[in-house]
Amino acid sequence: MHRHRAFVLAILLVHLLLACSAAADPFEYSWQQVAPDVWAGIRQDPFELPQEGNSVFVVTSEGVVVFDAGGSPRMGASIVAKVRSVTDKPITHVVISHWHGDHMRGLQSIVDAYPHVAIYAHPCARDFIASSQEAWLKRRVAMVPNIRVALDAALKNELDLQGRPLTAQERTWLTNGRGVLDQLDDENHRTAFVVPNVTFTDRLVLHLGGRELQFIHPGNAHTAGDVVLWLPQEKVLATGDIVTAPIPLMPSPYTDSYPAVLETLKALQFRTLVPGHGAVQHDVAYVDLLIDTFRTIAAQTKSLIATGASKEDVLRKLDYSNIEPRFTHGDPFLTKRFHDYVTTALGAATYAVETHAGIQEHF
Repeated sequence: MHRHRAFVLAILLVHLLLACSAAADPFEYSWQQVAPDVWAGIRQDPFELPQEGNSVFVVTSEGVVVFDAGGSPRMGASIVAKVRSVTDKPITHVVISHWHGDHMRGLQSIVDAYPHVAIYAHPCARDFIASSQEAWLKRRVAMVPNIRVALDAALKNELDLQGRPLTAQERTWLTNGRGVLDQLDDENHRTAFVVPNVTFTDRLVLHLGGRELQFIHPGNAHTAGDVVLWLPQEKVLATGDIVTAPIPLMPSPYTDSYPAVLETLKALQFRTLVPGHGAVQHDVAYVDLLIDTFRTIAAQTKSLIATGASKEDVLRKLDYSNIEPRFTHGDPFLTKRFHDYVTTALGAATYAVETHAGIQEHF
């Protein structure tokens, strides 16, 4: 548990590291029209604090359908503002890709603007949202103070949370990142959870104004309740955090089923992929890299377990040397983020799956 808290704090600090590139208002999307009447809200810097997932909305003659609601009331309000700037149709449906807060804590602003909106999620996602409200109320009190303490220690000691020397670039990011903490704290303290009021298990299909919108649970991957948006006419796929870039975010991945889920998404033959974090994609290269990553680490883990290696030995011996450069391309910052996000978390999850210990999703 202590290791998990340190991992969560490390992730929070990673988002803080890049905050200097944020606009004056850190609660903004960059909006892209990815198909006629289909808009993607992209966080230009996927590591920026506050952590916010991408969002997509589809305008139809019968109303607007939103996929993911942002991670704070102000991000939800920014989605409402963008919708109102392009149409006078109301938001009638919101579908949440999974239960993590950076994709659903903006719901309250959408509900405030459109009280009759229907909010959909997979049953597992709804259950986690409903059951994690109390934990969030406790966590939000200490979140920003903890970040402040860790940031000050990093700058004083010239070491990051993992004890690695700070680069000059990181030092600047940390210093400039202080400017968003008060805003983050304000957003945290005014956030009220909205629990989805409709669930579906495998597939939801909406036919609105001559458009077809499919919401598919392709299997367990980033979470047990992952849902993707598929627009078959436009060939647009929004994946939630099943796909995140440029470094995969995988706090507790279901490594046994993840590659098959990614293969299912590839089989749709999308032309445009909107990931849960990161830039819009137009080919399968990154999806293929993720598939290869999961399969490579699974094969190594199985082989090491067969020799009787302990968990500690497995994690120490896993070899990412043929994987990491394909994500980081030699960039020092991305190299650190790869080790923060991927090596320990992926190795531990794969070991848990291969030893039948099971995956425990984390708040």
